[in-house]
Amino acid sequence: MKGIILILLWFPALAYSQIKVADKAYDELRYADAIYGYTEAMKKGSLPAQALLKLASSYDKTQQYQKSLNCYEQMNNDSMSIAARYRYAQLLAINGRYQEAARQYQQSNPDDQTKQTITLYEQGASALRKDSAMWTTALLNINSGYADFSPVPYGAGLVFVSDRPERIFIKAANGWNGGSYLTLYRITDTARVKDASLRTRELEQVLSYANKDKKNHDSDPQTSGDSKTIATNPQYNFKQVPNQLSPEMVFPFNTKLNKKYHVGPVSFNRTYDTIIVTYNNQIRAKGKGNISRLRMKTMVMKNGDWITIAEFPFNNDAYSVGHPALHPNGQVLFFTSDMPGGMGGKDLYYCLRKDTGWGPPINAGPMINTSGDEMFPYIAPDGTLYFSSDKWPGLGGLDLFIVRLDENYKAVSAAVNIGAPFNSSHNDFGILVEPDSNKGYFSSDRRGNDDIYSFVRKSRIDK
Repeated sequence: MKGIILILLWFPALAYSQIKVADKAYDELRYADAIYGYTEAMKKGSLPAQALLKLASSYDKTQQYQKSLNCYEQMNNDSMSIAARYRYAQLLAINGRYQEAARQYQQSNPDDQTKQTITLYEQGASALRKDSAMWTTALLNINSGYADFSPVPYGAGLVFVSDRPERIFIKAANGWNGGSYLTLYRITDTARVKDASLRTRELEQVLSYANKDKKNHDSDPQTSGDSKTIATNPQYNFKQVPNQLSPEMVFPFNTKLNKKYHVGPVSFNRTYDTIIVTYNNQIRAKGKGNISRLRMKTMVMKNGDWITIAEFPFNNDAYSVGHPALHPNGQVLFFTSDMPGGMGGKDLYYCLRKDTGWGPPINAGPMINTSGDEMFPYIAPDGTLYFSSDKWPGLGGLDLFIVRLDENYKAVSAAVNIGAPFNSSHNDFGILVEPDSNKGYFSSDRRGNDDIYSFVRKSRIDK
């Protein structure tokens, strides 16, 4: 009898111990390890409310949105905090359940922008799909099955961010999701970039985003303001296929830039001899292990090599600055930051060029920024600002928005959602527009991981 009692006591104690280990991993932003700990504890019984919320958040931060939503649906709806209910509503929208999302938003103390979102969802969000027939989009053959996003022009080609492994047997891994670190890749000629719709069975397997088959245990986490909250690594047995670009066509941009920890996104000047780079800097945070902050630096091409000439003067160990977008005229730099004094979450800022370097950061203001997250700014050749936001009314996740700027780089009106097919119920970001504005590229995780897509105005190709 005593043995049975001891066994009954042992199971809760073991589950409690696993939850404590998972909590530590969660606090250190090692979400892959946190998921493992919480799910192991669940095998011995239901999780306490706070642990279930952290499991939901861990799934969310590794882009496993359906699993995160499942956790929220197990919670006691009446006792859910406003912040949790708001994220629950966002996840419902990501899964295309707009009417349910509207009901949850109604109960989350909605502000004006959220009220606009509620109205949009109650009407079925059809207004954001009305122009979709005007455009053709295509999944491209530069995608790897890993995270690929945020293309920028570089000569006749592109530079983009990816967490594909540089070597099949030598893999750096990060604590956020157990995947590889983000690095920069290059394709020399966009004429080689093709629609990947005619896929072989092998390519379909690579692009299918199967769950990763092993778990990382390192202690180098990211932050919530990191370059991109990347997805669970899909496959470790990555292989090239006939209708995908070969390693000779897609290759690391520069080994000096591709250090340990994350690199990217980036922005070039018009002559492609200056690059502003986002990178991670590891700092020691009390009680949270090693924490990364986004920083930026400027590098120039000298004698065939990239040389660092300046750290961004407003880098700070207390917050992140990243996602640079250099204006075509070179006189203003937009970027994302969660620095104190913003409007909430991550805001867009800009700095004006002075004789001595970049002037102080200026918040882009309420026509652009919200209490949510505004990220991935991009300045088109005509000076128009594009960015992504999870707060302005959209189809779910991050949506792409457009804003016209005046001569002082101020928004002339509130942000406008550019609609489908650019935007979806998932995260859409990292746009690149060609000079004629009729074609370009954008990034989306609508297939389950970050991919690069092309877009072309139909009237242009139908002639």
